[in-house]
Amino acid sequence: MKKIAIISTCPPQECGLATFTKDLQQGMELDPNVQIDIVAVSKLGSEDFDQSTRFVIYKDRLDSYHQATRIINEEYDYCIIQHEFGIFGGADGIFITQIANNLKIPLLTVFHTILQTPSLQQKEITELLLKKSQAVVSLSPKGIELLEEQFDSTHTDKIKVIPHGVPHFDYNQGLAKYRLNLQHNFVMMTFGLIGRSKGLEYAIQSLSEVELPGFKYLIIGKTHPNVLAHEGESYRFELQNLVDQLGLQDKVVFIDKFLTDEELKEYLTACDIYLSPYPHEQQISSGTLSFAVGAGAAVISTPYWHAKDLLKDERGILSPFNDIAAMRANIKMLYQSHRLLAWHRFKARSYGEQTVWANVAKTYLELLQGLATPVRSLFDYEQYIAMDLKREA
Repeated sequence: MKKIAIISTCPPQECGLATFTKDLQQGMELDPNVQIDIVAVSKLGSEDFDQSTRFVIYKDRLDSYHQATRIINEEYDYCIIQHEFGIFGGADGIFITQIANNLKIPLLTVFHTILQTPSLQQKEITELLLKKSQAVVSLSPKGIELLEEQFDSTHTDKIKVIPHGVPHFDYNQGLAKYRLNLQHNFVMMTFGLIGRSKGLEYAIQSLSEVELPGFKYLIIGKTHPNVLAHEGESYRFELQNLVDQLGLQDKVVFIDKFLTDEELKEYLTACDIYLSPYPHEQQISSGTLSFAVGAGAAVISTPYWHAKDLLKDERGILSPFNDIAAMRANIKMLYQSHRLLAWHRFKARSYGEQTVWANVAKTYLELLQGLATPVRSLFDYEQYIAMDLKREA
C-alpha cells in the first residue's frame, strides 16, 4: 500500500483550501491501495482534527516544520503540498521551504495562487517549490502561462493542469427548492467567505431599478477570519445597509453560515443563477465557481482568470468588471428567457460531470504513480537528522 501525506489546512478549519484537501483525500481513498494522511497547518493547534491527521504543524513554529519533515520522510511514499502564501509561517509563508528543501520522497505541489507580479520573496518561494517538486499542478491553464512567463522553461514539463474537483450532484432542482422553502422563487446565489475582494456591493446594486417578481438573491457565507480579525463585520454591515437603502429587503437574503457539504449541495442544486462578481482579474482558481458549474447552475461572472478559462464554450456568461448595468442586463436576460437559462445550465452540467472528485482524484493518483520514488539510504536519513538536530541546537 502506498502512503501519501498532504500538507494543508483541513476540517474543522473553515476555508476553501481545507474543503479542497478533504474532498481530494476522500476521492483518492476510493483506491484501496493507498492511504492518505493529512499534515495539518494550524495557527493555534486547538482544532479537533480527525484521526486521518497524522501531525499538526504550528504555523509560526519552525521546529514543527522540521518535525513534520522527519515524519514524512520516514513514513510516506509521496508528499503533496497545497500551496497558498498565507497559510504557512514566516514572511510570505517562507517556512514551507524548510520542508521542500529536505524531503527525500517525491513531492507534488498544487499552486492555488499564482501571482502575475509577485514580490521578490514570493517569486523565490514559488521557484524553489517548482525546482524541488517532481510534479506541479495548476488548477487552470492560465496558471501554466504565468509560470512559464516568470520561470525557467526547464520546469515546463513537470507542470500539469488538473481542474478543481466538484461533488456529485443529483440535479433535482425542484426537490432542493422545496426542502429550502424556495419552491416559488427564482434563485440567484453567491457563496463563500465574505470580504471586500468579493465585489458583492456590485451584485446588490445590479438588482436595483428592475422588476423581478419572486426573485431571491442568497449571499451565503461567514466573514473571512482574516477580515474578521482586522475590521470585524463592517463589510457585512455596509452590504446590509446598502440593501436597506435600495429597498431590496425582499430580494436579498444573507445567510451567515459556513455550509456543510450537504447543505452546500442543496443550495447549489436549488439555485438558477450563480453570480461571481469579483472586481479584479487576478484570481487563478475559485472553488466556489467550480462547484457552481458542477451543480449545473447558469453562471454570470466577471472575467477574472479562472472564470475566463472555466466558462468557455458557453458554460456561463462573462460580465465586465464593475459594470452594474451590464450585470443587471445579464441577470434580467436569464430571468426572462427560460430557454437561454436552460442552455447555460445544460452546458455547465455537461462539463461539471467530468470534474467530479472521483475523476479528479484518480488523475492525481496517476500523476503520483508516474513519479520515481528515490531509494532512501540509511546514511542519507541519519545525515539529515544530524543536520536537523544541529539546526535546532
